[in-house]
Amino acid sequence: MADRGTTARDQDAWICFEDEAGQSLRPPKARTWSRQGHTPVVTVSGKGSGRVSLAGLICLKPGQRTRLIYRMLLYRGRRGEQKGFREVD
Repeated sequence: MADRGTTARDQDAWICFEDEAGQSLRPPKARTWSRQGHTPVVTVSGKGSGRVSLAGLICLKPGQRTRLIYRMLLYRGRRGEQKGFREVD
């Protein structure tokens, strides 16, 4: 409900939901059933190759198509790259 008991439909307004998430691109560590003291060595490609950040926005308005807006940032530790989303993003 908006101000004075009117709904978003009455005000011809959009309803928006936003969320952000981040994930490391480093492979996970795992346990094995090997004998104690005989740790298996598993080679993995992409040894800590960066981080991915994702922000999404879904917008709803009665009588309109639902909108999905998203942006993805990939951070690999290079000079000039931003690590995550900033206020202006």
